[in-house]
Amino acid sequence: MVHGWINLYKPTGFSSSYCLNLLKKKYKLKKIGHIGTLDPMAEGVLPIAINEATKTIPFTNKSKKTYLFEVKWGEQTDTLDSEGEIINVSEIIPTYEDVKKITKKFIGTISQNPPIFSAKKIDGKRAYELARAGIKFRLKKIKKEIYGLKILNHDSKNKKSSFMVSCESGTYVRSLAKDLALELRTFCFCSKIVRLKDGIFRKRNSYALKTLINNENINDLYKYMLDIKSVLYHIPTIEINDKKLKLIKNGMKVSMLEEVGSKEHKEILADYHQNVVALGSMKDGVFYPKRILNINE
Repeated sequence: MVHGWINLYKPTGFSSSYCLNLLKKKYKLKKIGHIGTLDPMAEGVLPIAINEATKTIPFTNKSKKTYLFEVKWGEQTDTLDSEGEIINVSEIIPTYEDVKKITKKFIGTISQNPPIFSAKKIDGKRAYELARAGIKFRLKKIKKEIYGLKILNHDSKNKKSSFMVSCESGTYVRSLAKDLALELRTFCFCSKIVRLKDGIFRKRNSYALKTLINNENINDLYKYMLDIKSVLYHIPTIEINDKKLKLIKNGMKVSMLEEVGSKEHKEILADYHQNVVALGSMKDGVFYPKRILNINE
């Protein structure tokens, strides 16, 4: 059974879950998951975990993400993108100088209202499901870090501008665009969103959905996969032997005092012959397993 990560380049027009289900069905995968949902109209990097790698999703590095996005000025849709219905209009179309000037205000810690058409859960249901059903609700504001925001191009004739943003995981690009417009006393919606980077996953080393689907069998996936250890590069590792592997597989804590002393780590990997077999914590030289990976099954 294959275990690892694939850097999928999600195309526009498909939901993230649709792409996962397509791969799961094609290769008869036992488990599949991803980090960082992309809206159907968005495209770009979508890191996918396969089989036992899905257990490592909570341990992945919540690193910077980079997006290229384009906005259409003068109109706002209910979804804040090109798929929604127009709910607000304005004759105010900002100039390049106006836009460039206000981008500085959005660098640093900002407060956002997540879009009502988003994958956030409310009492077990996705926000977009409630919004489509016409149910009224409010989402709590969130605080996110914007590391960089730059205007790349401004087309006053077609009422469009394109931007590059580097931001914290969980930032809503559509909400950022909406707030940019409000600062300029107008409206806009995202006409294009492209995720260029998510940690170590980048556009230049991603694979098209068509490329992955066109393979004959699951063995062909190996050439596209990243191993679990390389994705969890930010977590320290301990080497374990046969005896300790058996204890860990049974969910038992093991002493590593002889090997590492009394070091402490909130997160640490247990490595057996270059394979991650468990994730856990280390306290007073004792390893406490939290997630056990059955990589040999």
